[in-house]
Amino acid sequence: MKTEKVTTAEQFQAIMDIRFEVFVREQGVSVEGERDAYDDDPSTVHCIVTDAAGTCLGTGRLVAPVSYVEGEGNPHIGRVAVSSRTRTAGVGRAIMDFLEREALHLYGRDGTVRVELSAQDHALGFYRKLGYHIHGERYLDEGIWHHDAYRDVDSTSVDD
Repeated sequence: MKTEKVTTAEQFQAIMDIRFEVFVREQGVSVEGERDAYDDDPSTVHCIVTDAAGTCLGTGRLVAPVSYVEGEGNPHIGRVAVSSRTRTAGVGRAIMDFLEREALHLYGRDGTVRVELSAQDHALGFYRKLGYHIHGERYLDEGIWHHDAYRDVDSTSVDD
């Protein structure tokens, strides 16, 4: 299994295919609700996880803090999608590890960064195991219940 930053049009198409499979086909998210302006923002980091044959197994993205001036705002992990055939193979963990390292590298101050995400309620156990703190009221997004979550990431909590 290989996890890396998306750098080619072919990789980008592969991650969009996985996202469409998971969010639109499986979960019923609208096509319009799945794709947004952050996908094409040059500051967004997309990652891809592939198997030995180069088949895309999963993806996620790191969106830059909306107001990262003078220390305001936090980077946001989102659109974490893993192919149904590999959901228990560590792909989700690989995605999160990669994106947390990127967040620390790009936005860390004094060796730490707070990473935020919007977690689908059915995935809360996964995020809790990774050390995320669930907070606030649950809310509907595209007909799916979510909670906000955060984790403070530092060099001791990510592998280099």
